[in-house]
Amino acid sequence: MGVELSGYGFYLERRAESVLDDLKVRAIVLKSGNTRLIVLSFDLVGFAVDFADRLRRVVSRKLDVPVANILLACTHTHTGPATQPLPGIGEVDGPYMRTLPAAAQSAAAAADADARQARFSFAAEAVEPIGFNRRAGNFDGIDPYLKVAALTRNDGAIFLLNYACHAVVVGRKPVVSADWPGAAVRALESRGHRAIVVQGFCGDIDPVTNLNRWGEGTAGDLTLYGEILAGRAVKAGDSAPAMVKPALTSVERRIRIPLAVPPRDEIAGRAAFFLKKNEGFPRADRFAAEWTRTALERHGELAAHPYLENVPVQAMSIGGLKIIALPGEVFSAYGLILKREFPSLITAGYANGNAGYLPSGSAFEDPEDYASVFSPMFYTVFPFRPDLPLLIVGTARELLSSFGGP
Repeated sequence: MGVELSGYGFYLERRAESVLDDLKVRAIVLKSGNTRLIVLSFDLVGFAVDFADRLRRVVSRKLDVPVANILLACTHTHTGPATQPLPGIGEVDGPYMRTLPAAAQSAAAAADADARQARFSFAAEAVEPIGFNRRAGNFDGIDPYLKVAALTRNDGAIFLLNYACHAVVVGRKPVVSADWPGAAVRALESRGHRAIVVQGFCGDIDPVTNLNRWGEGTAGDLTLYGEILAGRAVKAGDSAPAMVKPALTSVERRIRIPLAVPPRDEIAGRAAFFLKKNEGFPRADRFAAEWTRTALERHGELAAHPYLENVPVQAMSIGGLKIIALPGEVFSAYGLILKREFPSLITAGYANGNAGYLPSGSAFEDPEDYASVFSPMFYTVFPFRPDLPLLIVGTARELLSSFGGP
């Protein structure tokens, strides 16, 4: 208790006073022939890429699996400890962070030891809207499908669930909760199964509870969402055809993302613009002042080399199922575009790190957009360039195409 939670504003010092439900790291290990793929899901807001790399290396050494075969994602709950150094968004607790490598290692080792023969299937099941497009205030541009990979064994099924919606049902309360992903897992566990949730591309998708009454979601709402997703998952698993001896493949590429670094004499104006648009947030003035100092200190360095380096893009193939993993708060449009070419696709956001919001084209056209204009101030200091979608989608398409087939 007392650890600072992450999100919802600047220097809120929102600290955990109670636990609504436990946070966990869960793992699935898939084996086929001599190849193993590992998927880990943390009920946490996100990690810096270098910390995610550290966790993946720990698991790699423990199980003798290549790092590129390990997908490590967060569900992005905002009712969990701050786990990424983002100015003003929550103070990272060092002792807590030091517990995470052992937790990742333990979860992966337990899953590996538990591996045995399973029937593998995949299906996409449309669900009653749980998420809505928070920028448009409606249901345009959302992915309505719950993607379900089911591994059925004699002792029940293990579900890998994938749905795109910010895990912010609980709102700004001083409680610990895994939010809707945790509720979905619990609902499947109550049916005698096990499950792991991989968050989708939800950078612009919020739960419907926020469309009705922002920040006032309840434990009852979590139960409702969990039951909807669990019911649809079981139905999808029952109806999906089995994949016979699916081959396992994984590939990863590190890219650099170009930054739009403004002239030095525009920094003060940008800070003033931020403050004007965010004056309703407590301590926005403190954030603006500290961002100004950082922007001035780093301007020469970033102007000379306007890139965010070492950004991982990972793709996995499990027979006909493909997974694309991106390290950020990815807008839903990215997944919808890729799904046209790769229909059996799981989109993993906050995967192998979190480099910030990855907006789509329309966001870059709005000078007041949160994701493209304001959020970079605490993620990367300066915004990404508007050609970001071409770079990300192009890289993802290349990696996914390398597996062959649709």
